[in-house]
Amino acid sequence: MLITGASGQVGRAVCALLQAAGADVLPVDLAADAKARVLACDLRSQEQVARLFQCHSFRAVIHLAALLPSGFLADPVRGAEVNLVGSCHLLREAVRYRVRRFVFASSISVYGLAARERPLNEEDPAIPGDPYGACKRAVETVGEALAQKRALEFVALRIARVVGPGARNTSSPWRSQMFEPAKWSAIAVPFHPGALLSLVHVQDVARMLLTLMEAAEIRRRVYNTPAELWEAGQLQKLIQEITGIRVELASPGRDPGPTSDGSGFTRDFGVHTRDLREYLATAAEGLPISRNAR
Repeated sequence: MLITGASGQVGRAVCALLQAAGADVLPVDLAADAKARVLACDLRSQEQVARLFQCHSFRAVIHLAALLPSGFLADPVRGAEVNLVGSCHLLREAVRYRVRRFVFASSISVYGLAARERPLNEEDPAIPGDPYGACKRAVETVGEALAQKRALEFVALRIARVVGPGARNTSSPWRSQMFEPAKWSAIAVPFHPGALLSLVHVQDVARMLLTLMEAAEIRRRVYNTPAELWEAGQLQKLIQEITGIRVELASPGRDPGPTSDGSGFTRDFGVHTRDLREYLATAAEGLPISRNAR
């Protein structure tokens, strides 16, 4: 099984679950990591991608590699090369070598950048508001067309705002810092108190991706992640109460963007997310009582 973006936050979580289950996994990323047994592969290079499939046999691909929105904005051409062209290189070889299923890590950014009155589901129109979201949607449409031709099974997971420890390159460090109370005494969450955030823990995202990879039947070609909805002010109180980390909110703050209705995923696969409160409590274990009970 091929995992791209294996050195990223979600990629590491996916690989850990698969390796714990004894699965035969080939993790790749832009840079090699000998300790984690990650091979180097630049998806922008058709030759490098082709070599992967020539040298290894895959029954499934979980495609996570992508330039994140901040990096995409900094260099839009490189972003398109990685997120769109690289994905097409991967899809081409997957079809050529008869990979059974291709699981694509998409994003709720395909619904646009503005907050909505209600969480959005898969029946709502995907109208991206930036090149990052547009590339995600473009890959979805290519994959859907290939699936329609029965060239391979394709399914995309539109991922909400990921939280959890271990993010290395992010413009939103608070999403990891809230789970690392031993390292931080204060964090800044760039939203106003009433902003509604759609949050999903990295471990839950990893489990959802594996569910899509292992499911006997896929009923639709795109799914939203189930996610918890939190007002930023409520999240601030929760983090401070459990971990003792001081949380500073912004005024007026950024637009939080759309929120995710993942009921379709829950209905089809019976997968539920673990409560965010539990993840925070686990992160705070071992801290002095005075620290996590401020």
